[in-house]
Amino acid sequence: MAFEESRLRFNFLEGHWEHLVKYDEEKDYRKLEQSIPGTKGVDFIGISNHDIFFFEVKNYRGHKIASKQKIDELEIIVAQKVRDTLGGIVGGVRNSTNREESWQQHLKFLGDKKKRLNIVLWIEEDPRHRQPKEQNIYSQILTQKLKQHLSWLSCKVIVANKANNPIIDKLQVDFLPEH
Repeated sequence: MAFEESRLRFNFLEGHWEHLVKYDEEKDYRKLEQSIPGTKGVDFIGISNHDIFFFEVKNYRGHKIASKQKIDELEIIVAQKVRDTLGGIVGGVRNSTNREESWQQHLKFLGDKKKRLNIVLWIEEDPRHRQPKEQNIYSQILTQKLKQHLSWLSCKVIVANKANNPIIDKLQVDFLPEH
């Protein structure tokens, strides 16, 4: 299954994923967003093996200056999206008319301490924006800040990009041409 987000194509390899949803385009998310203005949601949710993954995608390639403030606030924005998504999943279990089984599976995984919740921030920047060593340090700092904001959740935080994809055996990502 493939999803497009922020000029990137995410190819979730067949046989590795279940209950994949492009969350922020789901009917149930839209209902929540209309009920509570300011509600946020992650981009994708999926289950792989014994893990559940929340993906948030940011592609700042070609937008260095305009996105500087957003990058500085990114860990808070992502933490809020995770929080709101958790509430949306519960609401989906209780009220969905179109994805009830997926929401139930997501909630089942979230409630099982033996299953791991992975929060993946997929962030692309211009290659010339940071040197590889500087990018690695930035990713480590961003990971630590996200872990602090999500410490109440007992989750694994992953900051990834096309050059550093720790789940390449399950997910392939390609750049899409600019329009």
